[in-house]
Amino acid sequence: MNDLPNVTDWELWANVATVVEVAFVVLLAFLGWLWRTGRWIFRKERIAPPPPPDPPLPFINPQSGRPVLGRNEDVRTLGALLTGTTRGVVLSGQGGFGKSTLARHYVEAHGAGYHGGIWVGAETRQSAINGLCAACETLGLETPEQPQESHAKAVVAAIARQVAERKPWLLIFDNVETRADVEGLLPAGAHILVTTRQGQGWAGWAPFGIETLPFKTPEDPGPALLMQAAERADEPEAARALAEALGGLPLALVLMGGFLKAEGMGFAEGEAHLKEAMARAPMNEGYPTSLLGAVRLSYEKLSDDSKIVAQLCSYWAPEGLGPGLIADAPGGLLWDHWREDLIPEPVQSLAQDPARIRAAFAELSARSLLTGTGEARAMHRMTALALREIGENALAPAPVALLAAVYPEGGEPSVSSNYPLCARLTPHVRALLGSGASPEVAAWVYLLNQAGLYLNAIADYQGRLPMAEENLRIEEARLTEADRGLAVAHANLGVAYLRLQRWVAAEAALRRAVALNEEHRPGSADLADSLDLLGFLLGDHARTGAKGRLPEAAKLHQRAIALRRCLFGRRAEPVAAALNNLGGVRFLQRNLAAAARLQGASLSIRRDILPADDTRLATGCMNVGSCWLKAGEAAKAEPLLREALAIREAAFAEQPQHPERRTAADWLILCLLVRARAGVNRGVREAEAKRLCAEYGFDFAEMERRSRKFPDSPQEAKPAILPQPRT
Repeated sequence: MNDLPNVTDWELWANVATVVEVAFVVLLAFLGWLWRTGRWIFRKERIAPPPPPDPPLPFINPQSGRPVLGRNEDVRTLGALLTGTTRGVVLSGQGGFGKSTLARHYVEAHGAGYHGGIWVGAETRQSAINGLCAACETLGLETPEQPQESHAKAVVAAIARQVAERKPWLLIFDNVETRADVEGLLPAGAHILVTTRQGQGWAGWAPFGIETLPFKTPEDPGPALLMQAAERADEPEAARALAEALGGLPLALVLMGGFLKAEGMGFAEGEAHLKEAMARAPMNEGYPTSLLGAVRLSYEKLSDDSKIVAQLCSYWAPEGLGPGLIADAPGGLLWDHWREDLIPEPVQSLAQDPARIRAAFAELSARSLLTGTGEARAMHRMTALALREIGENALAPAPVALLAAVYPEGGEPSVSSNYPLCARLTPHVRALLGSGASPEVAAWVYLLNQAGLYLNAIADYQGRLPMAEENLRIEEARLTEADRGLAVAHANLGVAYLRLQRWVAAEAALRRAVALNEEHRPGSADLADSLDLLGFLLGDHARTGAKGRLPEAAKLHQRAIALRRCLFGRRAEPVAAALNNLGGVRFLQRNLAAAARLQGASLSIRRDILPADDTRLATGCMNVGSCWLKAGEAAKAEPLLREALAIREAAFAEQPQHPERRTAADWLILCLLVRARAGVNRGVREAEAKRLCAEYGFDFAEMERRSRKFPDSPQEAKPAILPQPRT
């Protein structure tokens, strides 16, 4: 008997199949592993590379100058401080120590490591605003015709957004007088370097006090800078001794080097001359004696023409100096008015010879008293201070009179075509005011008034205020209460306060102007003007919620209208202006019918007496049109608002984004959308509104939202008050 199990053929083959199946599965698993491993070994995965970083932006308003010596360690320290602070670094020190030069050296050394950067001259808040707005085009923002704080803050916000996207920025605020001048203008997260003569430090900022250059050996930076400026290195030990006598002050080293170069003098001889000049220099806390000695040496070797130009430049702004400031004066409308009493004959003779002026500027540049070329020359503030110490006081009225001869007269500073000239001259008026060195002559009062008009026109109200305050101070000192100029000064100061919404101070100044005119000039145009201004103030104050001022505002305008009608007749521009202002009060009192009637009467007068392209006519059209739009009469408003835009587009053809063009476009767009909503050629008007929005940079959806506040018809009109443009 066989004890082996009885295995059938079928069972045998089934067992074989199972073994084969298991082996096949194992083989497949092995092949799969081999495939994956081989693919990883022999084939690189195609991973998309990260997008390249945005290319760096060009540094805006870069500064240039001679090669910097002896500041490499300072640059490294600045870099560490900027990295370790959340605010910025305040680089402080006395004038002439090289603060701006060190900041420039930092930019040259590390500027390429930033995504973007800008150099901002920040002597005043307005100059800081102007400097920041130079970045508008780079950042894809609209470049304003007249930079204002809102434009600068848009630049600040755009830079902050880039910094948040890990695109670092470097900003240099140069020559800051006070911290208040840059508050609100500092992008969060950016590297910010401030240069200032104020050494008290800023809370939360890293301080860095700059020192003079060492001069222990001829190889030290002080002697090296002196030899570089003199373009000679034949007496290294004498150069070291002279650098020591100059105290290592960078500005004094450069000026002394320029003197030696121009005179062909050696360092030892130069030291003897310097010590003699320093012995004659008065002690002054405003600048080191060595600096005054170096400036005196150069000044005493100048030609007579160059001495005159050096003195004139020492009174004006540090930047923006050029031959035109002198050569343009004889062609000015007021040259004959100011020259006889205020401009000495040698200055008159020089001003009428451009070739002599250019030669004088060249000589000053050769001696390092000026830097730059053309109309972009610059004089260091400490050099200017020393020159005023050295110069003749008899020349002091001439810098004022030369500017006054050219500055637009009457109301011309408010005309946009004069803005470029005013923009060129006004920094020099500011500098004269800030230095306190201007003589209190009639030309100075004229400049304060005219520059104030320009600053008001470009909405630099902060800049206008100190000019109005100084004007009143001078007039109070030299005039009696009966003099018209005193009332005018009070009125101008009142308007300056009004623009800043300092209601109490503005009202006090304007009421004083009214009182002086009522007492000394009853029934005069001056009284009418001051009444109208006071009424305007009360009306503007009412817009902020002080509605109780409106009845008195209306009475003041009515008195102004009555006086002006007696003085000028019923169809005169002063009457039209007062009617327009009274209409604004009625608008605020929700009396739309009276507002439209008064402003319509104002517009009618202006149509009769003004040229068809006068922008005051555009203002009248816009005021009447806005009244009709508010009253639900969009059909009556549309032609007026079209006319207003057409006049302003023609008047400011070279300035596509002029504020007056934009305001007129804003009102017309709203009117078009109201009419479209009412079903009047809806597609056509919506298309025109979209075109205007695109042309002037308005958001169409936002304009549609605003347009819904206006009624479609007179029956839907509501007494809500909307902003109303006024002249």
